[in-house]
Amino acid sequence: MNIIDKMEQFKDAYTSNERKLYNVISRNPNIIHSYTISQVAGYAEVSTSAMLRFCKRLGFNGYKEFKYEMESWLHSENIKAFSDEPLQRIANAFSEAIHAIPEYCNKDLQCLANDIIDSDKVIALGRYRNKSVSDKLCMNLTNLGVSCQTASDLLTYEHFEKIITKDTTVIIFSVLHDMKSYINIIEEIAQLTDKFWLVTSTEKKADQLGFRHVTVLPSTSGGTGSLDQQAVMMVFVEMLTYLLRQKI
Repeated sequence: MNIIDKMEQFKDAYTSNERKLYNVISRNPNIIHSYTISQVAGYAEVSTSAMLRFCKRLGFNGYKEFKYEMESWLHSENIKAFSDEPLQRIANAFSEAIHAIPEYCNKDLQCLANDIIDSDKVIALGRYRNKSVSDKLCMNLTNLGVSCQTASDLLTYEHFEKIITKDTTVIIFSVLHDMKSYINIIEEIAQLTDKFWLVTSTEKKADQLGFRHVTVLPSTSGGTGSLDQQAVMMVFVEMLTYLLRQKI
């Protein structure tokens, strides 16, 4: 019995927290491959302890065993999915997501570009794998002569609160917007500036996090395995940079 069938087998016995985890993981199994136990638990809005209990419910000693089993299943599914022209499938998945950005995000791109131009400074934030995206934006803006600072840890986030004004644009890049550990910081920043943006790939409850603006990027999912959603964010940053270059 594979891991997905095993989760389905216990479906009727789950507690409320276990059901939240089941719903999140069954809809997007790749989340286990890409994120830590605390990130997965936070995205499902449960505790890390609940995640461990979920693993034990399925017969695993802990999250490490569960993750190993899930990654083995993902690997076997990817082999099936990519057995016919695998590179073309990957290219198509990225291409479809990237080509959809203007349709999904054109208004947001224009608005964000205007916010940046009207700012005294820009702060780009991104933790874990999202750090590379915020660093890329910072580099691009610096090359355009726009003042930008970036950070990837909560201590620096707290420091930046002290220098944010109503004329500061703050952008958080987060594929899963897993922000339970710093929701208080988000709420405080939202009181300091209206130019407060979340760029994410997950629409779920994004409008409830306190951001003034939320941009949801097209997803690369759909039978193509675990593809890097940050790559789509990188293209979003390049499109934003192009608009700024035309406006500045």
